[in-house]
Amino acid sequence: MDGTGFRLVRDKLTDGEVNNVKHIKLFASVLVGLAVIGGGAGYYVHYTNRVTATQQKKTAAKAKVKKAKRVQKKVAHQVAAVKVTKNKAAGKQITQILKADHFVGTALVVRNNKVLYRKGFGYANARDGRLNGPDSKYQILSIQKSITATLLMQLVQKHRLKLTDKVSKFYPSLPGAEQTTIRQMLDMTTGFRLAQGSTANLSEKQVVDYAVNHTKFTAAKLGKFNYSSVNYLLLAGIIRQLTGKTYQQVFTTNIIRRLKLKHTGFVIHGLGQHATTGYQAKTGEIKPTYDAAFVETTAMMNNELGTGQVYMSVGDLFKVEQAIETGKLITPKNVEILHTRTATGTYGGGVYNETPQVYRSHGLGYGYESVVRMSTTGKTGVVLLSNYYRNATSTLAPAQKIYTEMMKGNLK
Repeated sequence: MDGTGFRLVRDKLTDGEVNNVKHIKLFASVLVGLAVIGGGAGYYVHYTNRVTATQQKKTAAKAKVKKAKRVQKKVAHQVAAVKVTKNKAAGKQITQILKADHFVGTALVVRNNKVLYRKGFGYANARDGRLNGPDSKYQILSIQKSITATLLMQLVQKHRLKLTDKVSKFYPSLPGAEQTTIRQMLDMTTGFRLAQGSTANLSEKQVVDYAVNHTKFTAAKLGKFNYSSVNYLLLAGIIRQLTGKTYQQVFTTNIIRRLKLKHTGFVIHGLGQHATTGYQAKTGEIKPTYDAAFVETTAMMNNELGTGQVYMSVGDLFKVEQAIETGKLITPKNVEILHTRTATGTYGGGVYNETPQVYRSHGLGYGYESVVRMSTTGKTGVVLLSNYYRNATSTLAPAQKIYTEMMKGNLK
């Protein structure tokens, strides 16, 4: 109804009736206002509750992290406090160190090319009652990066590429590729970051393509240590480009067959005999309960291209790392070049180069933890592979303790 019609109707109403209409309109306006205010107040309460819940979750998460760190320091102190002397048998003392950490997995200790110790602890699969043993197979996780770096260095040795080459030579559409070198990818000093891999089951080529299309670049981080696994995923893609073969084919030919490894392969094909199941401990948990087996999807396995998709036994892993250090896979000169410390950290060529005499490599994920601590001569080392990941402790502590005591001459 327009304004004219309303005036005609109003002329026919009495003054009392007109007042009633005004009161009705006023009451309706008040109701609408209250509804708006009520809705706004309801939204405000909902928003406030949501923010509070988020803050409470963050606070709880931080509290768990702090608790885990406190426990980790306590366990590391217990491990370091184990008394070791040259007057006692090496095997018993190594066992004592590992038990102080409640280690689950398999340990290998080699001194001057002599195996001092090889022993399994805990369950490979608790449900089936299978125990870990000398030949048990574990995911080596990020330790694979040292092998990927070596495979790439073999191509450098054959003059197929240079460490000074720009990444844009291989990935022209990748953000920041024109500013970044192959050397920087090997040393984790790029600004590359891939927030999350695909949840789809992708082929090797598709995994690389996904990374190229989803990797972000932060210029401010270029030239500074910035650990990001996508660097090695992309390096695996470069190996594919230069060889015309899949990464798996190159790895199988140049590592598994060349070194005659018997307990090594790709997780996606299954671990076979001597397989282990990865377990995830509860926050702050030290002693194993085997309550939660980690479920790893095929997509997760594929996304670890070149960075953490391989399993090995402790013996095979030591053999590979020894072969790298002693020049069996690349020349000693190229080993030295590959394992050069960066200006902003110890990382270089897939390992942490702690001193000119020793390096370490470490991996975490999917219920597994892997540690290698080795002399640059390739003659002495400690390999700890665990299928029970605990955030409240780390196998780094017992690995360091055992290695240090060996160097002191207390473990022979």
